[in-house]
Amino acid sequence: MMTIDTPVIGIDLGTTHCCVGTLEGDNVHIIENLHGERTTPSYIAFTDNKEIIGKNAKERVSRNPTNVIYDSKRLIGRLFNDEYIQHNLPSWFFKITEGEENMPVIQVTRNDETLTYKPYKISAKLLTYMKKIAEQKLGQKINSAVITVPAYFNYNQRIATKKAAKLAKLHVIKIMNEPTAAALAYVHKNDINTCKNVLVFDLGGGTFDVSVVNVVDKDITVKATSGNTFLGGRDFDNNLCYFIAKKLQKTYNVNVEEIPTSIRRLNARCEKIKITLSFEEEVPLDLHNLLNNGQDVDMVITKKEFEAINEHLFKLCLTTVENCLKQAEISKEDVEKVLLVGGSTRIPRLREMLTEYFNDSERICQGINPDEAVAYGAAIEASTYKKDKNAITHRINEVTPLSLGIDVMGNVMSFVIKRNTPIPVSVTKTYITVSDRQREMTLNVYEGERALVKYNTKIGTCIINLPPRPPGYPVTVHFEIDANGILDVGTSTETGLYSKLSIEYDKHIGKAPDDALQDAIENKENDQKENEVITNWIRLKEYCINLRSLFTYKCDDFDDEEKDILEKKIDSVSIWVYNHKVDKGTKEEGEAILSKLEEVESVCDPILNKHGYNIANLCISELYKIYKLLPNCAIAQ
Repeated sequence: MMTIDTPVIGIDLGTTHCCVGTLEGDNVHIIENLHGERTTPSYIAFTDNKEIIGKNAKERVSRNPTNVIYDSKRLIGRLFNDEYIQHNLPSWFFKITEGEENMPVIQVTRNDETLTYKPYKISAKLLTYMKKIAEQKLGQKINSAVITVPAYFNYNQRIATKKAAKLAKLHVIKIMNEPTAAALAYVHKNDINTCKNVLVFDLGGGTFDVSVVNVVDKDITVKATSGNTFLGGRDFDNNLCYFIAKKLQKTYNVNVEEIPTSIRRLNARCEKIKITLSFEEEVPLDLHNLLNNGQDVDMVITKKEFEAINEHLFKLCLTTVENCLKQAEISKEDVEKVLLVGGSTRIPRLREMLTEYFNDSERICQGINPDEAVAYGAAIEASTYKKDKNAITHRINEVTPLSLGIDVMGNVMSFVIKRNTPIPVSVTKTYITVSDRQREMTLNVYEGERALVKYNTKIGTCIINLPPRPPGYPVTVHFEIDANGILDVGTSTETGLYSKLSIEYDKHIGKAPDDALQDAIENKENDQKENEVITNWIRLKEYCINLRSLFTYKCDDFDDEEKDILEKKIDSVSIWVYNHKVDKGTKEEGEAILSKLEEVESVCDPILNKHGYNIANLCISELYKIYKLLPNCAIAQ
């Protein structure tokens, strides 16, 4: 492991707040910002002559909404047409537009000039600020940091975070998952040596993670992780704001959603109402001239109302917990501790639901300040990279949050590395060509849990040049994930050709459901039906491939009349297959494919059986082994 002479910090780059810490001796110090606060709001206000970060920026939202940027973490590594971005566009007061390669870009105005920023550049400014306050506290230059991300961040989002750190002139020694950092903080602060099955429930301002970890001799092993990168306190605030707006319209016949200044003030107030309702039964809506007509508003918001409008999100949190336990292959009775992390875990209703679910209030614990736990753990992890013989030592064994694979014939997802596989990990699989004398193979790499790639996220493409060979030529594909969750993909052939995938995250296409496991569970039945139709389409296509290659390389076995029948049928059916790729897997599509398969088999099988060939029982790779023995397969390079 690399060691570093200069101070190393741990940064929690949160959706709504950032926090930075460092380990001095055996104690973690959470570093206060310039206002003396231990967490910094993740807000940046752009004025004509400067940029303001933190509390002062947040206070400018109602006065200068289009120039105050927040929630950049919800945008980072995503595409503009992402369904979650499109759904939440109305809730952001600043302008987000579509940039190059379908990337979201944030617009601000400075000195009458419109400036655009990619989300990771906003995150870079936040990282720069956190680095600055740490340098002022420690009195030394800082070049390296451990930066935390949601466990459920996908490949694109992790790469984007590293790019942000590079802009901030920070070397990322580790991208650390937030629940794991919190677990490490809990172990360190409470001197925990061994604890079986700790469930980390990490609900912050903008993201939600659940992880099951084991602690043995202070070493942490992650067994499973699940989550949602678009679920957090911000969503509770937005729901409350919408509810109050409708309540005002019903009571006073004024739609505050049509009064920009009023809806912004209300939105800001909702966060404070939510916090107050954690220890009060009701809160007055005390906003002067909210209706913009001089009329006073006499209204209170109750805890019961807040809980009712967000009940569906609270239940979604429990569903994620259930999914994580299922992935870890344990029951809720096997969980020893439920560690609450993130400011949103202060909501009483959530705690009640967790207590009811686990049927034991004593297992529900905080153990450490929920706002600081992640930065605390990151600081401990950062200390292990310092050149210090007294540094804390421990091992952390992470898992991959999403499955990875490539698309194969029929646009089916061939899984190479399954979700919750311990990392670092290296896996090799062999695939084959399907066309005669195929000169290259394009491997599209996907992330997700659905059986078909169109429902998963494309994260890159690897192309390898091939020697001209019959169908079935083998290509070895190598997937490797490092300790930061960063993926490398390589391909090689038996002739020594090699290609390596270098992914530029901002070139990707595809869509990214946030809880991919839940998405797969909910669509399992539909996927199975669609997959049955695709399986028959693949059977038909393989029949055509095998028939054509057999006709090409063993044509002397057939007389002229047989050649004419086979060639005409190959051509007509191949064209049909090309023009009838499976769209939605309907019953009609399935029947048409089976009809075409019966048609080609009824014509071709009698001829093939006459000469001892059973195409239906021969796979492409087996035919390739036969062709390799033929003289006409020794095709020049």
